[in-house]
Amino acid sequence: MIREEKTKIDQSLLNEYTAARYHIYSEPPFFFKVDEYSPDLKSLMRFFNKNTAAFITAFNPQSKKLTLKENQIRNQQLEEEIQLFNLSYIKGDGRCSENDKAGEESYLIFDITQDQAIYLGMNYNQNAIIWCGEDARPQLLLVR
Repeated sequence: MIREEKTKIDQSLLNEYTAARYHIYSEPPFFFKVDEYSPDLKSLMRFFNKNTAAFITAFNPQSKKLTLKENQIRNQQLEEEIQLFNLSYIKGDGRCSENDKAGEESYLIFDITQDQAIYLGMNYNQNAIIWCGEDARPQLLLVR
């Protein structure tokens, strides 16, 4: 996990991010976890011939709960911005618990630079994003 020296994010929230399951709506669907090698993610990146990926949402900025409608509008804006970058992506969601209920709607974005990913996270007031290089070992990047 990449961490800033002085973050404004509560340690319990950081622990939730690290323990969460990040679900990808590919065929077949799968999930990955922070700091754990994901053979499914590696396979997907290889299939699409991509070297990097980021998992980003616009839901609940700085962990402030918004209505589903507000979150969906924000995520639609994020999707439009991803499309402006002309990047490939797959939808997914992040779940802090191990139930089957979908969590925060998100996007797994391919071949995005780390700077672009951080920009999107900051632009949508997120605490953190998930970054993955060629090693297919997702890392938590704090952007706040």
